[in-house]
Amino acid sequence: MSVTETARRLVESTLDVVPVDLVVLVAYVAFATAAVAGDVGGDVGLFVVGSILVFFAPGYAVVAALFPGRARNRDAGDQSTGLSLSSAHDGLLPQERLALAFGVSVTLIPLFAVALGAAGVLLTTESVLAAVWAIVGAGVVVGGARRLLLPSRERFDPLTVARQPRNQGVFAGDAVTNVLTVCLCLAVVAALGSATVALAGPQQSMSYTSASLLTKSGDGGLGGYPTNVTQGQPQQLVVEVTNHHQTAANYTVVSKIQRVDGGTVLASNDLLTQSRRVGVNETWTYDHTVSPSMAGQDLRLVYYVVRGPMPDDVNENTAERVLYLRLDVTPTDQSQPAQSANATQTPTPSQ
Repeated sequence: MSVTETARRLVESTLDVVPVDLVVLVAYVAFATAAVAGDVGGDVGLFVVGSILVFFAPGYAVVAALFPGRARNRDAGDQSTGLSLSSAHDGLLPQERLALAFGVSVTLIPLFAVALGAAGVLLTTESVLAAVWAIVGAGVVVGGARRLLLPSRERFDPLTVARQPRNQGVFAGDAVTNVLTVCLCLAVVAALGSATVALAGPQQSMSYTSASLLTKSGDGGLGGYPTNVTQGQPQQLVVEVTNHHQTAANYTVVSKIQRVDGGTVLASNDLLTQSRRVGVNETWTYDHTVSPSMAGQDLRLVYYVVRGPMPDDVNENTAERVLYLRLDVTPTDQSQPAQSANATQTPTPSQ
């Protein structure tokens, strides 16, 4: 036996055991992960690579795990001899396997999005890639093991399908069956295209800034809001600002004490201004004290949270978030009974 013949038989025996399609699937997922994570290939290239990664790879792995064998003729009890979409058969034909791979992937996407949200995991590129790897990895392991448990003549083998004569391959059968096969392929491509175009189209931004106003008790913990305070008396407060935008930015907190009548600001005194750069998904906790410089009933302690450059006039329209606290401030030589105070947050449109 020649060396060439020995090598040929060795390759054939290896390919008979190794699930070639699953190996190719893992290789593609690794390639796509590197491309997406490294932002390589431009927008169009990443769009195509990422679409196949999300809308095909997970479903193909699941289908491989569920259907490890090749299609069999239900009437003759034989395996894929003259099988087509119009003939009675058990298992999946290649075109059915491809169509189901897309359908299962589309079904899994919202399920995993809900699961990630329930687990408190943000839907980011990294979390999506991790989910794809988890599904593909489990499907490849289970599918490969189930194929090895079957006799070689019953396993699904894409190389065997590729070597089949034309009348036994993907386009086996009469003209009607071939038309159905073509329509099925076009439907999968159209659905994939429409889904990816929808993802690539203009998206409504989910970027925003969240802010909250808290108070500190004497022991350092969080306490109730101040009610009745004395003019010039320091009050310990905490402002928390979280950047949920896609980029880091400089944030400025401006605090004022205002006398308001029917929504109109009659008088306003500046109390403090503080700035800090806040990263993506980072929370800035600003622990500070304010001393109301104005006395009066039902005054408004307001915090303007500004993202980016400071505007000439800081108000509800130029700030990204506005925090209110109602106070009764007595002059230093008088005292009044405490009254309840409410803290409210009034969001303004994101810029």
